[in-house]
Amino acid sequence: PTQRQMSDATDSEFISYGIYRDAARSLPWGSTIGSNTISGTGNGSAQNYTAYGRVPPQPTPSPDTYIDTIVVTVTY
Repeated sequence: PTQRQMSDATDSEFISYGIYRDAARSLPWGSTIGSNTISGTGNGSAQNYTAYGRVPPQPTPSPDTYIDTIVVTVTY
């Protein structure tokens, strides 16, 4: 799956992670329409979609606050 990275405040250390569409973490979210995205029909109300994360085994970075920005594109 697409690997994402959270970085510390100085962008010198990173933690890799993935975002998935299912609890088993076997269906990664992505940007390929019809493959790893979701489609739906709007009805005027909020629609919620759950995302599941996984941090794979990796060397342990220094204790810190790690952040990332995730962009969601809605096409209509």
